[in-house]
Amino acid sequence: MKNTLFSILMLLPFMAAAQKTYTITGKLPAIKGEAKAYLVLFKEGAWKEVDSAEIKAGNFQFTGSVDEPQSALLTVRQKGKADAGQQRDSQDFFIENSKIEVVGTDAVRTATITGSLSDKENAEREALMKPVTAKIMKLQDVYGAKTADGAYVKSLDERKMAADSIQKLVAMNKSINWQFAETHLNSFMGLYTFNMSVLDSYFDPAKVEPLFNRFSAELRSSPLGKRTAEKIEIGKRRQAGSKATDFTQNDINGKPFKLSSLRGKYVLVDFWASWCVPCRAENPNVVKAYNALKGKNFEIVGVSLDYPGGQGAWEAAVQKDGLPWIHVSDLKGWKNEVAVLYGINSVPQNLLIDPQGMIIAKNLRGEALTEKLKELIK
Repeated sequence: MKNTLFSILMLLPFMAAAQKTYTITGKLPAIKGEAKAYLVLFKEGAWKEVDSAEIKAGNFQFTGSVDEPQSALLTVRQKGKADAGQQRDSQDFFIENSKIEVVGTDAVRTATITGSLSDKENAEREALMKPVTAKIMKLQDVYGAKTADGAYVKSLDERKMAADSIQKLVAMNKSINWQFAETHLNSFMGLYTFNMSVLDSYFDPAKVEPLFNRFSAELRSSPLGKRTAEKIEIGKRRQAGSKATDFTQNDINGKPFKLSSLRGKYVLVDFWASWCVPCRAENPNVVKAYNALKGKNFEIVGVSLDYPGGQGAWEAAVQKDGLPWIHVSDLKGWKNEVAVLYGINSVPQNLLIDPQGMIIAKNLRGEALTEKLKELIK
C-alpha cells in the first residue's frame, strides 16, 4: 500500500503538467453598459467560437486548455454598437497554456496582450518582416493600378520590372523566416514558422529536412512536429527522381482514371482549377506544348481543384480554354485527394513523369514550356 501511494505521489507532478490550462484576464475599464467578450480559435481550417464571457466593470476572464499554441481571436461586442459600418473590435494572437493578460481602455483591438511567449516571438518575427512587406505592398499598389476603363497605368515593361523586384523581396522575407526558425530551435514559434513559411509550395525536402532535424526532440515529437515531418515526406513525393505515386480519380465524364494506365508514356500531371486566374493564363502555353508533343508518346492529365458543385464551371473552362487532354477531379477543392497526396497547396503546379513512372521535372511553365518538354522528352 505504501509503495502504491508513493508511486501515485511521484506521478502527481507529471499529471499536473499534463493538465496545464490558460487563463485570459481582460481589463477594459472604459467599457460601460452591456458587453461581451468572445474567444475564437482557428480549428480544422476555420474560425470557431469556443467561449464567451460577460464584461462586468470592464473585466472578463476565460479559462481552458489547448493541446499546443494556436491562432486565436478576441472579439468584444457592446450592446448598441454594431460591427457594420465600423471597424470590428477584435485582435488576433497566439494562445497557449499560460497566464495571459489583455489590458486596454475601451476596445480590445487597441489593447496590449501579454503572457503568451508564442505571441511575443511571433510579433518579433513580424517586426523583422514588416519593412519588406511594406515595400511589396507599395509596389503592388503602384504597378497594379488601373484606369477607370480597366487599363494598367504602368507599361508592361514597368510591370515586369516590378514583378522581379517583388520576387526578390519575397525571397528576402523567406530568408528572414529561415533565420528565425534556425535561431528558435527550442521554440514552438520557431517550428511553426518553419512549417508555415519555410515549407512553402515549392520547398526542396533535401534542403529543409536537415534544419527540421535540428529542432529539439520534444518539438519534433509534438503534434506540430509530426505534422511537419509528414509534410516533408509528402513533399518528397513530388521531387524529381522519385517514383510517382499512383492514383485513381474520376474523369470529367465520371469514369475512373488510373495514372498508371499511361505507363510507357511521358505524362504531365497539371494541377489547376477553373477559378484560378494564373492557371487560366498559363493554359495557352500548356495547349501549345500538347499540340507540339501529342504525337510523341506524350499525354497530359489535368487535375482540377474545383469545389463541390463546380462540375459546370470545370467543364466550361475545359471547353473555353480548349484543353483536349485527360481531366480528373473529385470536386473537393484544396482537399482534392490527388493534391493532398502530392502536397499541392498552390496552383498552377505540374509534374513530368517518364515512361517508367519516375518524376523527372516539375513546375515547367511559361512560353518556354514546349522547349523544356522537348529537351526532356527523348
